[in-house]
Amino acid sequence: MNVNIEKLIELNDKVSLSFRRKHIIVLDPKDEQKDEYDSNADVTYDKTEWKIPNNLNHLIEAVSESSYLNNEDKILMIFEKICKTYVYDDNLISYIQKIDDESYELPDWYGREVNQEWENNREQHNRRVCYEVSRYLAESLKEIFKDNDDYNVCILWDKGNTHYFVGLTCKDYSITLDTDDFNNIKDLTRLKTGLTAQGIVILDDEENKFKNALDKFNENKREDSIMKIEDDIANNTMDLNSDAENQQLNSSVESDNIIFIRNAIEILKEKYNIDSQGLFEYIKEIVDIKLGPESRKKVWKKLEGHDGKATRYIRCLVLDIDNQKYIIDVDKALLRPFNEKEFEVENSDFVPYKDLSRDGEEPYDGT
Repeated sequence: MNVNIEKLIELNDKVSLSFRRKHIIVLDPKDEQKDEYDSNADVTYDKTEWKIPNNLNHLIEAVSESSYLNNEDKILMIFEKICKTYVYDDNLISYIQKIDDESYELPDWYGREVNQEWENNREQHNRRVCYEVSRYLAESLKEIFKDNDDYNVCILWDKGNTHYFVGLTCKDYSITLDTDDFNNIKDLTRLKTGLTAQGIVILDDEENKFKNALDKFNENKREDSIMKIEDDIANNTMDLNSDAENQQLNSSVESDNIIFIRNAIEILKEKYNIDSQGLFEYIKEIVDIKLGPESRKKVWKKLEGHDGKATRYIRCLVLDIDNQKYIIDVDKALLRPFNEKEFEVENSDFVPYKDLSRDGEEPYDGT
């Protein structure tokens, strides 16, 4: 696939108009064409070479050679596979620095400009950030369409929000694909739980070619997380609340809201095997819908590294319901009563959200 920069600039213009934000086109450094675009401030080469992970190679080869799949289904199949394979690494959020109301800063070494040690460490788990999954997706799409110059693929960089996602344009349509859109429950979580894909934006598609494929992909899937979890609870055949740790409260005095949230956590853990970050996002959204965002606040949980692994921080939720505080410990998939005096305990696992500072720490090694 040759890089048609004019087509990508047209794509970027459509993206900036649709998203109401200017983006930067990011190209694979191994495709560098004699510094042809150095004078264009809206085009840059990535800090890290794009690669297809080993665990995707077989699928990419099969999809590329398939004569039964149309191009739209090929795109959606790769998008789905990446969403179901990887989880979002929310330890990254503990390093983000707010510059002003609309811009943020993140060290390049957290996924944007990495070395071999980082890549080796990442192979030991499936946690990834937007820089990494966007490269996987972009390079996979380039490989699928390597013999079709009508398809042009790039990464789009929202620099102020320190965010990467993928853009694709051809004669029939222009789209963006974002596995971890930070404005919603990420598709990295949504697709694992049977929800519709929401991270794909169709910029133009006169014949509805991609729209029809996406509609078919989303067919029979719920769009709303709370309605999906209500369905799951109603149709559940598991023994909810069987975990002894989840029996800390007397069910006779639990409110309907607590019972609902407890059951939702159990479903997400047992039926979908959702990771801690996905659990945080999903429960946060249903709490906001059911109780309102004023009923919850974020806290950090510290995960001490062992055997040479670095310390990580993940987000948990403290709820205030019926004048009682509860914590949703997403690491353990557990809802329990919470007393803020726990913050004061020596070597406490939990840290108030505003009190965590990564300033002065050694760079994270990706473990």
